[in-house]
Formats: sequence, structure tokens, C-alpha cells
Amino acid sequence: MLSALIPTANSQDDLALLLAALVPAAVEGLVREVICADAGSTDATAALCEDAGAKLIQGGLAAAAQAARSDWLLILPIDLRLAGGWDNAVAQRLAQRPEPLKVSGLKPHGLVASLTAAPCGLVVQKARVLARAETRDAKALIAALGRGAARL
Repeated sequence: MLSALIPTANSQDDLALLLAALVPAAVEGLVREVICADAGSTDATAALCEDAGAKLIQGGLAAAAQAARSDWLLILPIDLRLAGGWDNAVAQRLAQRPEPLKVSGLKPHGLVASLTAAPCGLVVQKARVLARAETRDAKALIAALGRGAARL
């Protein structure tokens, strides 16, 4: 089972989309909990977390990792758009061989799609995140810890 970590900062719109994509994985038991590492949001981010049953932790990803109950973490940038079936692919890969995994997102539409790579998330052991406690940004942490991770 995974603890999902999401950094937030006035992210109510993106957070609503990301939390909705996590619901099937929570129902199936893959995602045990969702923890938002908040950087002082003044919008409805806190209310959205409360309504969705997600924990809201003030501080960076290290604080969220410390609070996580699972040994494996799913780190998701707030702008990640998960494709349908991502949860089944992650569950199968972890059952076959537990290893760090990059979870690809959907590419943005239009001209931007040809200029930028799709964002991705990372499934990684909690101990590896805590060893990089200075890294607050999800994308930087994924880049630092995702080297050598298998891509879904």
C-alpha cells in the first residue's frame, strides 16, 4: 500500500483533479492515505483536503514523508494528470518486483505538448525520501530519486 504525497500551494483547482484520479486506487486499496504538504495556501485547498479525507501538513515533502504510514510513497506533482489504469499498472509492477517507479502523466494539449515532456510521479521507498529531506519540490525530488527508476 502507498501513501500519496502531494505538495500544495493555493492549488485547489489542480488538487481537485488529482484527488479525483486517486479515488479508484484508494477504493482498491493501493493508496492507503493522501498527505498534502502545504506551503501556506490561502484558497480552499485546506477545505478540499478535509472534504476528501486527505491530511494537510504544513511544510515540505520531508514533513509529509515523516507523517506517512506506508513504507512506499507515491509522490505526485500537483499538475500531474494521471491516465486511466495507472493504478493497475503500478500495483502489478510492485507485486512483480518492488522497485522505484516513474508514473507518467498525460501530456498537455496543443503546442505545449510538443515543447514539454509530460510530468511524472514517483513511487519510492520512504527511507529514500527522508534521506533527501532538504528537497521540498516534488519535481526536483522525482528528478533526484528517479534516476534508474523503471518507467510505466
